[in-house]
Amino acid sequence: MLFFDLEAYAPPHERDASRGSLIINPARPGHPLLGGCFLSRRFTAPPSGSALEAPGEALESLDALEVQGLWLWELGSERALLEAIRERFELEWTRQREENARILGKPVVDLVVCGAGIARFDLPALYCRSLHHGLASPAELFELYFKARPIDLSNEAGFLFPEEPHLYPKTTRELAGRLGLREHKGSSKSVWELYERGEHAAIARRTAAELRLVVALYERLRARVVAARR
Repeated sequence: MLFFDLEAYAPPHERDASRGSLIINPARPGHPLLGGCFLSRRFTAPPSGSALEAPGEALESLDALEVQGLWLWELGSERALLEAIRERFELEWTRQREENARILGKPVVDLVVCGAGIARFDLPALYCRSLHHGLASPAELFELYFKARPIDLSNEAGFLFPEEPHLYPKTTRELAGRLGLREHKGSSKSVWELYERGEHAAIARRTAAELRLVVALYERLRARVVAARR
């Protein structure tokens, strides 16, 4: 599996032109990806320690997980960034097939990716920005990004909110609160401000913390499902 979380930038004069709550539109030329954080997990790996235990200890126990950051300011251009992300996805496709994992008796042949909001933004953004830079054909990019199987945590946890009669995507903060975790990331607008001030390290720290939270949320949700079977 590949856990990941991306950040993007919207210029000030295009922050009101939006049909909905998502302001970023990666199909707009001036909305580049800034980069993101990536973390590999094998299906055979054990759960991440106290992510299944005491709420106050979960994120601390995940600090040791190896998170890779790929950032525009380190790689020199958005094109170079997208090439590096493409290589990471290619590697993960290979790793997952070599793992020979089985789910419900069937071999796992598709790359499984996990994050919060990745079906709505992150995967489409990789496709759109890669097309914008001419990295590959639409068919090749579809194979790489849209044939992966996304576990979008925003859409997976409706059972945690029995008081809400409608299935509706949840925010990371809502999920964290229901699962006994704390979310500190806040609005993406703060990333734009950090980028404009050149505070790149703060963006990288913020995104790494968010990715570790995603892993903790995944582990808590998995524990709830397993417990329900007993």
